[in-house]
Amino acid sequence: MSKAKSTGYKVSDLAKALKITTKSIYYLRANHGAPLSTDPAEWERFLERRAMETGYSRSTRPESKINHKLRLQLLRAQVGKEEANRKLRELELERQTENLVPIAEAKEVIRKVLEPLRSLLDALPKAAALQANPNDPILAEEAIRDGLRRVFQMMQEHLEKE
Repeated sequence: MSKAKSTGYKVSDLAKALKITTKSIYYLRANHGAPLSTDPAEWERFLERRAMETGYSRSTRPESKINHKLRLQLLRAQVGKEEANRKLRELELERQTENLVPIAEAKEVIRKVLEPLRSLLDALPKAAALQANPNDPILAEEAIRDGLRRVFQMMQEHLEKE
């Protein structure tokens, strides 16, 4: 059978007019009783009838203009949602980075807190020795100093591991 019919349409012209593929035309002819002609009006009627019978026309019929517009609106909305989510993540990151303290400033604050604490801890053995052991305050001072030395050593070892 010739691809050109009385209307002068070729299958490729018909496919363009119907906005479907030539493969769909041949498939519908072979499997679903589609017209052998290339008359667009006859094919429109066939596709409408088939859509009514099957209740599903997406694979063989182009989307209606309303469906097409709705699909475009949905895609735009999805893009808008993705853009909004991206902006939200950027704002969250910006908020988090604004709350960060520069390392030099953090070290200075830590130094201001730890220097007086170290001084107090260094003075602790002598200050607490008499209360810890009134009979032998020197022994108590040495015991407290040794305990503090171990604490400082553990802290130093922990810092070196990091």
